[in-house]
Amino acid sequence: MRDIRVRYQGTFLSFIWWVARPLALGLVLYFALGRVLRLDIPNYSIFLISALFPWFWFSGSVSGATGSFVGNAGLLKKVRFPKLVLPLSSVFFNTVQFFVTIPILVGLVLAAGIDPEPMWLVGVPALVALQLLFICGLGILLATLNVFLRDLGPTVEVVLLLLFYVSAIIFPLDYVPSEFEPLMALNPVAPLIDAWRNLFLYGEFIDGAIWPTLVATALGVVLAFAAFTKLERYFADAL
Repeated sequence: MRDIRVRYQGTFLSFIWWVARPLALGLVLYFALGRVLRLDIPNYSIFLISALFPWFWFSGSVSGATGSFVGNAGLLKKVRFPKLVLPLSSVFFNTVQFFVTIPILVGLVLAAGIDPEPMWLVGVPALVALQLLFICGLGILLATLNVFLRDLGPTVEVVLLLLFYVSAIIFPLDYVPSEFEPLMALNPVAPLIDAWRNLFLYGEFIDGAIWPTLVATALGVVLAFAAFTKLERYFADAL
């Protein structure tokens, strides 16, 4: 709640800014790739938006969580409180923003002439739960390691930039050349983004292709809490 008040205090448009960035980027990409380069992808505007909204949730959460311990070093040294509140607050702040975008996404899908699917009622909560677990584990792990490896913060920003272009956000997964498919299978973000797109465009639920995300989520949660439990006692000295 503090983050929400601080970020949007005094702004006239308030929550509109939560959806302005993905919509603006979607508009630019649609013009550049859909109109200028003329990619032959049906409903390309919805194709982009249905991927951009969950991507901004993922990237904003991971980026914010990574610097949460280092950015609140003074607070950690002076006040005793559950330290996991810091990375989790960043994750949940971005989660609230994503929840605001869901009705807008549904409205855009319906406006594009795509009929609502009963599978949305099951698929949306399932994908929200999976992505939330994924980014919580990854965020806590990166926040913990960043206390001791300060180069990790800038590295994460670069990796997120690269992930945007290799996670099938601006192109379908079946556009990936066969020689790069094994590498794409190692990217847990791509099948998650593709699952969101398939849900809203085709009414399809999660299939077996999402296994890299499931594996990464399980490993991330285990490694995150193992690292945090072992290294928490050294935070004050490192900060």
